[in-house]
Amino acid sequence: MDGIFTSTNITTDEMRDNLIVSLSVYIPLALVIISGNALVIFVIRQTQRFDEPQFVLLGSLAFVDLLTGIIAVPMFMWACILRRSLYLDSKCYLQYIPSKICISVSLCHLLLITVDRYVSIMKPLHYRKLVTLRRIYFSIAISWIMGCFYGMVQLFGKIKKIEGILFCYAMDRRAIAMQTYITLVMVSVGSMLLMIMYFRIGLEARKHEKNIVSIPVSTRKVVRKRFKAAKTSALIVGAFGIAFLPFALRPVVYSFGYQRSDVYWYDLITEILINMNSAVNPFIYVCRLRSFSLTLRRLLNKTSTTAKALP
Repeated sequence: MDGIFTSTNITTDEMRDNLIVSLSVYIPLALVIISGNALVIFVIRQTQRFDEPQFVLLGSLAFVDLLTGIIAVPMFMWACILRRSLYLDSKCYLQYIPSKICISVSLCHLLLITVDRYVSIMKPLHYRKLVTLRRIYFSIAISWIMGCFYGMVQLFGKIKKIEGILFCYAMDRRAIAMQTYITLVMVSVGSMLLMIMYFRIGLEARKHEKNIVSIPVSTRKVVRKRFKAAKTSALIVGAFGIAFLPFALRPVVYSFGYQRSDVYWYDLITEILINMNSAVNPFIYVCRLRSFSLTLRRLLNKTSTTAKALP
């Protein structure tokens, strides 16, 4: 282990702090993300509704979150261990590429989920014609292509090996600047589209509430179900926004002249929050999706009955 940090002058106390953060935060977080989203995918498969666009998108988002727990979080943990100190940046940017890919693909999925809910509410009669499984799968593939391109933009520049640290590479500043510009454009456009769609969904919901008496009982139930699904997607988007906003504001914080040693705690919190979002989504599904919670309870009861029947 000492050979990994020969040129970093890392002290035993600093190395201990890095390991404490990794063991106490990142490992439990990864376990919660993996177990929660693996359960989500399993339950969605058990509901036999995986051919519905809404559940295809939720299952695909759960898969992205699962990869976050399997790949991105361990890479974050490795980057934390490579730091000379929690107060300093290791300049090992290669470790953050999986996380950036997962974050960008998640943002694309949130847009797709919102568009799906938007069309189901604003164009209910044409929903099945407009939102087909073929288009959903095509959109998911495009989101992965865009996410991989965004995450790997830094690899287009010059890569410099930092000697004395295992698997540590510094990226070209121009490539980092390009990625920052893409981030600003992507987040700005995505946020604007999300706000516009949810604003119109809100107006439509208010309109239906005023005319709820004139709507037939059978149709009323379907309408309420669609709006509930829209609220669920809004919660998922809101959770992502809360987790991502502090991370996105880091350039603003540094523009005031602060160094990492001044706001090291802020960097740590933003890195943990951006990954914690993947652990929150399964709890939203359980609380908001009735079919999901019912299937989960049925599976748990079945498992409990089977366990009791064993000698």
